[in-house]
Amino acid sequence: MRWSWIVVAGTVPFLIGCAGSTDGGDCTSHYQPVADAPTREALKKELLEHVDPRVRSMRVIREHPDKGKVYVNLINRRHRSVMSLDMWQRDDGTWTAQQWSQCID
Repeated sequence: MRWSWIVVAGTVPFLIGCAGSTDGGDCTSHYQPVADAPTREALKKELLEHVDPRVRSMRVIREHPDKGKVYVNLINRRHRSVMSLDMWQRDDGTWTAQQWSQCID
């Protein structure tokens, strides 16, 4: 019986959170800014030192030079992913790391 209450309690906020986006107009996928820096090396340093105290390393998952993006995972001391990010160089030459927030209707 206890487990059924946990499942119900965990499901209710999800259903309430999605209730406002059922018409299809409220929910949009977007990037959440995480860090910015003048160079790629400075961005890496920012991600490793200031984003999340659990982060110990950064693993490049894939680079797409044609798209100008680098996909990375921030890794904790147990070698588990803390956060997945997309990094790219902006038109002004600075670098940004952002997390994709997928809309699910």
